[in-house]
Amino acid sequence: MVLFTLNPEADKGVQRPCIVGKGITFDTGGISIKPSGGMWDMKYDMCGAATVFGLMEALHATGYERRVNGVACLAENMPGSGAYRPGDVFETYSGKTVEVFSTDAEGRNVLADGLWKAASSTPSTSST
Repeated sequence: MVLFTLNPEADKGVQRPCIVGKGITFDTGGISIKPSGGMWDMKYDMCGAATVFGLMEALHATGYERRVNGVACLAENMPGSGAYRPGDVFETYSGKTVEVFSTDAEGRNVLADGLWKAASSTPSTSST
């Protein structure tokens, strides 16, 4: 997870927006592997996080002076010895536990943590 704050000293005490983006750099489906025909464009599963990076860069380049927070939720979903498996249980940042039924549902897992992190900054609004 990459956290951004543009103009952190601006708007102290005022709720500001937080943008959250999913950044699965490549999604094979993990152990619950996708068919090859459905995998060719999985590099685009990172476009949400790329949008967060791009927005922060654009706001900075244009001299935007208000505070904006961003969260890029990054992971790669590939089979391997360290991959998570159906039946695994893990704890999210919020303290809730999640049981994995399909390893091809990773996006909601990384976004759950990113949205929790965004909410912890009490934003005026969050967007994914």
